[in-house]
Amino acid sequence: MKIFAPTKQAIVLGGVLLSFAASGLADPIKIDIDAEDQAAAKKKAAAPAAQAKEQKPVAGAVTKAAADDEKEGTIVGVTIARSNGKFLGLSIENGGFKLAFYDAKKKPVAADAARAALRWNPKRTKGEERVVLLPSDDGKALSFGKFVQPPRIFKVYVTLQSEDGTAGEHYVVDYRDASEPAAE
Repeated sequence: MKIFAPTKQAIVLGGVLLSFAASGLADPIKIDIDAEDQAAAKKKAAAPAAQAKEQKPVAGAVTKAAADDEKEGTIVGVTIARSNGKFLGLSIENGGFKLAFYDAKKKPVAADAARAALRWNPKRTKGEERVVLLPSDDGKALSFGKFVQPPRIFKVYVTLQSEDGTAGEHYVVDYRDASEPAAE
């Protein structure tokens, strides 16, 4: 649930507009909502016919969908190359770690691990922090909401695990959050 909090500028602008309207300096505006809805409906109905005319295939032309399939995607966070030619993306979202899975063309795919164990040594506390990442709602990532203390500059030890709990792949990642200053 998002909470709307107007800025000071919005409040001041609203007050100025109300004072103009109350003093008679601004003319009232009449909006005919039904006429706008009807115009939008006509435009929407005419749009598919216009698109159908534009989409006639030309011999030898590459369609937009085919071009999108050939183009590589982008990986969010730190890129981890896997031995099977696929990729992982380790990032921090909403304060917690997220491990996303990508194919060879760097497009998001379903997670092929049941869970991932992460451990790291934060700068502001003694000892290691540990967390187990579980599948997200969309199934394309593993995540957990445990807050990761800044500064977020450390080595993360990642272990991917299968459904039966056997460790499959191990990675050591030098993690640096984009918001952290570069080391000198």
